Amino acid sequence: MTEDQVGALLKELCVELGFCLPSDGYDRIADHPPETADAFARAVFAAEGLDYDGDPREGLKAAVREMAARHLDAAR
Repeated sequence: MTEDQVGALLKELCVELGFCLPSDGYDRIADHPPETADAFARAVFAAEGLDYDGDPREGLKAAVREMAARHLDAAR
């Protein structure tokens, strides 16, 4: 993904799902974007200081994965 594509995904995650990452987490993901939807979702949760595996909100995790998958697919 290009920097602009990652930025678009991170903006959508903020606006639609409330994952407005702190600048260090945003930069970490933007500099080295994960290559799969699952890895991207895990990185977003980690950047927010959340434990992906321990978080009980399966619907939210699925929404992040689906949004990431859509953007990753469009970038290919």
